[in-house]
Amino acid sequence: MSIGENLKRLRRDKKLTQGELADKCGIRLGQISKIERNDTDPKLSTIYALINALECTPNALLNDISKTSLDGCLTIAVERMQKLPDRNKNILLDVIDKYCIAESMQYLLERKTLFGASLFVGKTEEMSKKDEEI
Repeated sequence: MSIGENLKRLRRDKKLTQGELADKCGIRLGQISKIERNDTDPKLSTIYALINALECTPNALLNDISKTSLDGCLTIAVERMQKLPDRNKNILLDVIDKYCIAESMQYLLERKTLFGASLFVGKTEEMSKKDEEI
C-alpha cells in the first residue's frame, strides 16, 4: 500500500473530503489529490502537516503494507480501531475473543484429548483400522 492509498484510507476514516483535509492541514486541494493518486512524492513538511491533521502516527501514513510485517500491520489496524466509538470497539473485542476461543477449541479437538483424557470419536482404534482396510 502506497502513501497515496494510506492517505486516502486515513482521510476516509476521519470522514473528511479532500477539500476538508486540505483546509485542515493548509495544503492545496490539488496537492492532496496528487498525493492520493501517487502522482507526486510529498515534502517532509507536507507529511508532518498531514500527520497532524489526520492525528495519526507516521507509520500509519508511511508504511507500505505489502512490505510491513504482520505485526506491523496489526499495530496499524489497532491504531485505527482505537479511534472508533466504544460500541464498535466492544464489537471488535468480542469478535477477536470469540475467534481466539474457537482457535483454542479447534486445537484441543485436533489433539484428540481434553483435560488429559482421550476424546471418544465413536469408534475404537481397531474399528478405525478395519475401516481403513476396506
